[in-house]
Amino acid sequence: MKRKGIAIIIILIIGFMYTNVATVSAVNSTTIENKKSANANLSNLGIRPHDFSGFKAETTSYQVTVPEDTEEIEVYATAQDQKAKVSGTGTKKLETGENTFTVEVTSEDGTKKNYKIIVTREKSSEENEGENTEEVQERYSGDGLASLKVGTLELSPKFDTYIYEYSVKYIGEGTKLEIEAKATDPYYTVEVIGNEKLKEGENIINILVSDPDGNNVATYQITVNKSLVDEELLAKEQEEARKKEEQKRMVIIGGSIAIAVILIIIIVLIIKRRKSKSLAEEYLVPFSVLNNQDDQDKTSREKAKEEFLSNYNVEDDKKEYVPKKKRSKGKRFK
Repeated sequence: MKRKGIAIIIILIIGFMYTNVATVSAVNSTTIENKKSANANLSNLGIRPHDFSGFKAETTSYQVTVPEDTEEIEVYATAQDQKAKVSGTGTKKLETGENTFTVEVTSEDGTKKNYKIIVTREKSSEENEGENTEEVQERYSGDGLASLKVGTLELSPKFDTYIYEYSVKYIGEGTKLEIEAKATDPYYTVEVIGNEKLKEGENIINILVSDPDGNNVATYQITVNKSLVDEELLAKEQEEARKKEEQKRMVIIGGSIAIAVILIIIIVLIIKRRKSKSLAEEYLVPFSVLNNQDDQDKTSREKAKEEFLSNYNVEDDKKEYVPKKKRSKGKRFK
């Protein structure tokens, strides 16, 4: 029965430790787990060169016409959700006439959405040839932007006329940035799209450079990562919080183990003590019998002594001691 009771106690201790560890793990996993997003919308969509304007996330079909000498374009797109996947972008060859390109967005939970771009490449025309055309091409020979500034924010990479994609980090509550864009040709028109109602997270701003005929010359894209607080500082705080949570978990586990070890030691000591007591009771029985025998012998000796003293006559000691006379041996004759 004792062994069964000890086994039950040990099982309860192990169950207590497992429950604590499982509870901590469940809390951590619940904190980490997030519901998967079904957002399959784009935050921007376009082509380079000769980009189009008026993009809206809910509009899934666009048409644009490019000059006859445009042999290829680059399709670009950015998903609203960073965990969504975008396919169908990149460099595309153009045939004369209509060219249809499809950009597919797959959300985190598997939801899919398609955006279609119809690019019409113009046919060659005699009206575009001759002296007047050469004069226009010579007059509008710029390549895009000569300079680009976004307030006091730092562009990454550093601005260059032939670099068309940039990113900036903005910390604050503003919904619009101060953008200064100057074209390489004074006759070019610069149009900024998407620099309004900036939300927290990723925002796309497009800068379109067009010639006087309305033809797109270059498209620049700025990705603005907006946050109300410093993301790096927030990430550092989150890392510190994670480490504290890990330390807390280890303390709980260590404490549970320590309690279990102490309880086991106490149980072992109790068992040893009980065994020692039972052994002592078993082996001390003969000695107790001997002790009783000794007590009986002692009692007998004392009783004998008392009887001797009671029979002893003190008057006998008072009698005078009379020495005995020596007998004369007489003379000896030879």
